[in-house]
Amino acid sequence: MLTMVRKEYAPHEGLFLKVFKDKENTRHFLQQHLPHDLLEHADWDSMYLENASYLDEEMRKHFSDLVFSLRMGEEEFSAAKVYLLFEHKSSPESLVGLQVLRYMALQWKEMYDQGQIAGGRLPPIIPIVIYQGRASWKARASFQDLVEMPSDSFKAFVPDFSFAFFNIGELDERRIQQNVVLKFYVAIIKSLDKPELKELLPQLTRGLYESLGHRTATEYLEIFFRYLTKSTEILDRNDYERALAMLPEGGRDIMNTLADQWMKEGYERAEQEFMQERVKLISESEQRGEQNMLIEALQEKFGPVHPVLVNKVRSIQSTETLKGLFRQVFKLDGLEAFTREVDKALK
Repeated sequence: MLTMVRKEYAPHEGLFLKVFKDKENTRHFLQQHLPHDLLEHADWDSMYLENASYLDEEMRKHFSDLVFSLRMGEEEFSAAKVYLLFEHKSSPESLVGLQVLRYMALQWKEMYDQGQIAGGRLPPIIPIVIYQGRASWKARASFQDLVEMPSDSFKAFVPDFSFAFFNIGELDERRIQQNVVLKFYVAIIKSLDKPELKELLPQLTRGLYESLGHRTATEYLEIFFRYLTKSTEILDRNDYERALAMLPEGGRDIMNTLADQWMKEGYERAEQEFMQERVKLISESEQRGEQNMLIEALQEKFGPVHPVLVNKVRSIQSTETLKGLFRQVFKLDGLEAFTREVDKALK
């Protein structure tokens, strides 16, 4: 089994994990969105967050996964696996169905290896994809839709399953109004690029604090605010301070966390700008050196070089072009021929 041991999460990922690791949030979400005939088999009191992940190191850069188990009524199998996969890249993933299939196969294999398969039959896995990106994504939820098949005869040999797909930005908020965390989670995602986000922020603070109590509300608010500082430019520092003023001590700890994050980002931007400038200076120095060598070689072979030709050489920015012209100096018979080569390079 691949297990998640990371302590740091990207803001997109951290928000998802905070919301959906809470089984009350996840249970409410699933009860509002999964088919009724599936829900009636589930023993929701048995819902359990498994300590499992089926992502390798490369995939962890782009995805988060959670696995919940549920007992399914009086059926002979012990548990159905509810699989949650969160796509948190800035752009959709067209082959997410292939990744889900891989995770399902790994999950079944692990259950088999651990002797958890009863009666020689596999328990059901319900794959669910949660997407909270900005870009529009109409996912192809049927796996067979991902496969190019010359005729319908091929379908018998291709896995046939679908995953439940939920684009948070397109959900009906009325279906999750009874759960305050989900209500604000969906509202925030929908409002990231809209002016009303400024007014939503104090509502988020008040709503979570009044419904969840100080400690739990503070944990959620820190995750929400860290996500927002990375995800939108609608809000400024004053907006965060105004919202946090509703908390005891003005949400000082959260504000300090955000200040540390802003400071870190400032250092990172400064470092990036410095490195870009350094690369630029090195490049300019190399160009100047190549230009000087070329002019000196011309003077060595042909004598004084007219200022017009010198200026043309100085206008060439490519070090590779300058090196090529340097080699031409020793092959050409006069400055006129060399000037023609320079003119070609400048076109």
